[in-house]
Amino acid sequence: MVRKIPGKSKDFQEGSALPKINDNGVTVYSMRFCPYAERVRLMLNTKHVPYEVINIDLKSKPEWFLERNPLGKVPAIEEPGKKPLFESLVVAEYIDEQFKGNREVLPSDPYEKARQKVIAQNITTPFYGVLFKNESGDAILKGLEDVEKMLTSEYFAGSSQGFVDLMVWPWFERLASLADARPGALQIDFSCYPKIKLWMERKLNDPDVKDTAYSQETFTTFLKARWRGNRTRTLVFDSTEDLAQGF
Repeated sequence: MVRKIPGKSKDFQEGSALPKINDNGVTVYSMRFCPYAERVRLMLNTKHVPYEVINIDLKSKPEWFLERNPLGKVPAIEEPGKKPLFESLVVAEYIDEQFKGNREVLPSDPYEKARQKVIAQNITTPFYGVLFKNESGDAILKGLEDVEKMLTSEYFAGSSQGFVDLMVWPWFERLASLADARPGALQIDFSCYPKIKLWMERKLNDPDVKDTAYSQETFTTFLKARWRGNRTRTLVFDSTEDLAQGF
């Protein structure tokens, strides 16, 4: 069975013992609230690939993790007999190709595949400053206007969910929490973005998305603590994509 991330799962820190590694499948090195790590868990859940999660405290990385993955990056996946792979988009694409399952998420056409990757990158750009630098929410509101124009079908990939929809979802999942965590600084009227609103409703009704997500309340609590500078072990979050270092 696909493993759902426990809400209070342990974060492994410097000095911790090496946990048991899955010898028969996929191990995911993750961080609970990281949108990049969620991309990988979403892909695994969508493909119905069994996996185990090891959460890493990226402010105090275990020695055994750095031995296996010298750059110390999450998300990363490890399979028996193979070195860990990291970088969320790279890992997600690998999962889609390695585990065929009942469906392939990325299109086979090279142009369409590249197009979806470009869209995924462009859509998530406005979120960086707000999530990682506590900047004004104006960039998100402007970004939502642009995204509304880009959404020309039920999904960004077309009539059915595709790679781009999975890769951008973690940021949209956090929109309500971003608004809750900063009252007055970010006010989102979804009636201004009807296509995005319907797309989000479709996503929220997706069982694989549900199995990957945290509640809005959990995200809000985390974001408030992060922006207050809370450095407790349970709330520290450091995304390891380049722009998100130090989150």
